[in-house]
Amino acid sequence: MEQVKTTGNDMDDFDDAELEELYSWIDGIPLSRPKRNIARDFSDGVLVAELVRHCCSQKGLVDLHNYTGANSTNKKEENWRLMNRKVFTKLGFELGDDVMRDVITAKPGVIEKVLMMLRTKLNRAEWELKKQTQTKSKGGGGRKESDKPEADQYMGSPRGKGMKQDTSRGYLQDYKKDRTDARPDYPSIPKHKIIRSIAESDAVPRILFEEKEQECLAKDETIRILEAKIHRMEHLIHLKDVRIDDLQNRLETMRPTGVRR
Repeated sequence: MEQVKTTGNDMDDFDDAELEELYSWIDGIPLSRPKRNIARDFSDGVLVAELVRHCCSQKGLVDLHNYTGANSTNKKEENWRLMNRKVFTKLGFELGDDVMRDVITAKPGVIEKVLMMLRTKLNRAEWELKKQTQTKSKGGGGRKESDKPEADQYMGSPRGKGMKQDTSRGYLQDYKKDRTDARPDYPSIPKHKIIRSIAESDAVPRILFEEKEQECLAKDETIRILEAKIHRMEHLIHLKDVRIDDLQNRLETMRPTGVRR
């Protein structure tokens, strides 16, 4: 099972494109609180439960009544441990104690890591659920579902009903303003980092794209190794041929003259 891990400066693990994509995704989902500071807003786990409830069509995965807003560390930890045990493990990942501690204390960059992993796993779960549904229906005449990931289908979704749409400016706008004003809430990203932009296909979740990409890279490396071995073998064969020719020449020179063959 995958685990979310932290580093010394977690914000340095992201590039601008990844963070902008993440903040834009969160801003597009109706949450019960105004969006001010992402680390503090998500520190008690309540908004994470709302994200899961909104984005995942799997019934019974999360019950919002089990997660209440909290200021105390103990109550926040209770929420996160329940989320870890009841939700994250079913999605195929978990948070270590150090990660939960950093999220609760609003350490910059940690909640972004958790949300990126969560988004990937939710997209994967939705894709697998949709695939199972399509297999069972066998192309029947039922209602055709959109091929877009669930995170892109919140508009008009019944899971969004009953939750007041937040009208605050959002994390993406704050993040862009922070890069201009150098505010401490969202530390600026080093400009020397390579921007890696992976477009999410309407039909293929990002995690599958990344898995295939890694497979291709591994196969390319195998091909390069085999080509190097072939080159080495061809060189050895050439050396053997030269050695054989040399031995034949020596044999001819050592053969006595006038001896009938």
